[in-house]
Amino acid sequence: MEEYPEELRTPPVALACLVGCSEVHALITDHLHSQQHPMNTIALPDFSKISVIPPKKPPRDVAEPVGGIMRRDWLSKHRTRIPAVVAALFSSHDVSGDPAQWLQVCTDLENLKATIRGRNIKLVVVVVTLSGHKDNTSEDRMIALRKRAEVDSKNLIIFVPDDELELKQSLSRHVALIMLSTAFAELANIYYRDEGRRIKVRVEKKSFSSMELNVRYCFKVAVYAEFRRDWLEALKLYEDAYHALREMVGTSTRLPPIQRLVEIKTIAEQLHFKMSTLLLHGGKVVEAIVWFRQHTANYRKLVGAPEVIFLHWEWLSRQYLVFAQLLETSSANVLLVPSMASVPADKPTEWEFHPAYYYQLAASYLKEKSVCLEFALSMSEDVGPIDGSESVVASAYLGQFSRLLEHEDTCIMQS
Repeated sequence: MEEYPEELRTPPVALACLVGCSEVHALITDHLHSQQHPMNTIALPDFSKISVIPPKKPPRDVAEPVGGIMRRDWLSKHRTRIPAVVAALFSSHDVSGDPAQWLQVCTDLENLKATIRGRNIKLVVVVVTLSGHKDNTSEDRMIALRKRAEVDSKNLIIFVPDDELELKQSLSRHVALIMLSTAFAELANIYYRDEGRRIKVRVEKKSFSSMELNVRYCFKVAVYAEFRRDWLEALKLYEDAYHALREMVGTSTRLPPIQRLVEIKTIAEQLHFKMSTLLLHGGKVVEAIVWFRQHTANYRKLVGAPEVIFLHWEWLSRQYLVFAQLLETSSANVLLVPSMASVPADKPTEWEFHPAYYYQLAASYLKEKSVCLEFALSMSEDVGPIDGSESVVASAYLGQFSRLLEHEDTCIMQS
């Protein structure tokens, strides 16, 4: 499992962004991390840094061919770079200050709104003030600030970080922090729900131009469901993506056969990993074992071209190895996932409940890979010295690779 990226191995955690008043970032971040449902944060010291939030890409042209099934960085990007909610933090001194200070507050707020509007990212406005100075914040300015921000009154929060009486209490009882974390949690849930619904409409109406997009959309909706901790919805959508992907075998002609099979099996592996993780952590061990049987049965005979059959055995070995590790590390009843279906009559054997069973088979398939690799090398008649100017690197899409040609000081990428 260690070779999988962290964003795949761990469940998605909602992401918030803090902008401005950097002196209170650590306090807010620590509180968000300590919650029952923690949130991660991006901390930006001032409003000039908001460009780190990537802008929304223009809609894809329907006539444009699909380059791949899933972008390699999509999951990482939504876990670490695209927040569900942004908190704009302003000093009460600036909010109630002279016209120049107020103008700067308004400018910063408008620039932030323009940045997040395209992605429908939610907004919270926080006025940071010193203890005992709450009443000095102009009410007219607060009303004007809320109107400019276009937020509900509950999402305009006065934060007093240096109140000694409050700081003596635990963070969970700190009123301002509770208000902040509650607002963040509610708005983040709305963001992920809306994003999931927006894409789910395309799936339900089948408004996609290729089978690749069907798989991609189901995967994205499943991830958004995980962000909301809706495990059953996530399972259903991962399963839909898995079945849609299986239908592509033998029909998709976008890539040469070897590359196409590698891409499909790479994505099938990740989808099955997600499903197995959710089932096992929900205590659904029998269902997970049944799914693993189906998964290996679906792809066991899809070995590919003879010259690269060793890739198949390596892939199959990894399926057994990872499932063994999941069985070892999962703990029952963590996520409380309801059963998806009745267990078939052919229940798993006693051996199938033990990680050792899968470790043993993983080792045997790895030996098969070594034998096939040696045979493939022995049958290669034209193996010459390796050209140091050419290498294979991961492309923008999961399961695809590109040739990197190096010529003097330049690098050229070829798909």
